[in-house]
Amino acid sequence: MRNTLLLTFILGTGFASGTITFAVNFTPNADANYTAAEKQFFQDGVDFWSNIITGYQDGVSRTWTLEVDSFSQASSGGGVLLGSAGPNGLGFSNFVADANTSNNRYILALGGQAEFNTHPDAGALNPLTVRHEIGHALGIGTLWEDNEVYSDEVGGNSNRTLAGGVAGQYVGAAALAAYQAEFDPSATYIPIELDGGEGTANGHWNEVLDNFASENSPGFDSDPGDGSAALTVLYGDNFGESLDDELMTGVLSGSGYLSFTSIASLQDIGFTIVPEPSSLALLSLGLLGILKRRR
Repeated sequence: MRNTLLLTFILGTGFASGTITFAVNFTPNADANYTAAEKQFFQDGVDFWSNIITGYQDGVSRTWTLEVDSFSQASSGGGVLLGSAGPNGLGFSNFVADANTSNNRYILALGGQAEFNTHPDAGALNPLTVRHEIGHALGIGTLWEDNEVYSDEVGGNSNRTLAGGVAGQYVGAAALAAYQAEFDPSATYIPIELDGGEGTANGHWNEVLDNFASENSPGFDSDPGDGSAALTVLYGDNFGESLDDELMTGVLSGSGYLSFTSIASLQDIGFTIVPEPSSLALLSLGLLGILKRRR
């Protein structure tokens, strides 16, 4: 099975691609409450992702618009809500012959929405937080179940879900192959965060750091590796970076770099992406050769 995953990843950029145009729209409320510098964070964030996503696998061209709003909410119960984001409107893709879904159609985010807390208790708006939330608006962590690459094992909260899926285990082919090359050649799934409650659990790559004082407690996160040293990047510009510091984990820390695992996960939810770095392709081929010799 792992041989197939690696080949899928290496050849995965050969999909027919419909072009994608990115745009940002501010509500009147957001336009009044964000400074010019803060508004630029959103444009920069969309530009960041637009340099990664090249289109759609079904060959249909679409415009993807981020609708930006704001709210003001004081801290409560010892915490403060910084913001939230997700897809704004869903749609089926056209049929894609090699999609990893039961009916060969992706559920796509046709646009995104994001809102952030402008109350002083929330502190200054962080451009990395904006970049992270735009990732969710595109579907990372928010359309995993709909595209049958993950299941939180809770019924009725998704249009579709992965049959037989296990909470805490992401199995999308493209991201898993990237994760094997980037972090753990022996992995059979990508661990997903189960702590942090609604808004964090089941929507982020797992961190081994005990951010929520509940790791390995009954009823909480039981992913392998919790409490031990975090995995680190095995190659490339991010070599040696901790997985705990990756952009699409549940708690912002460190550099907030974007892993190729996160980039490849966009392929699992219907996008086409920039070609993988040559170092990753070579490493993937090397792993494939090793795995073939072991069989």
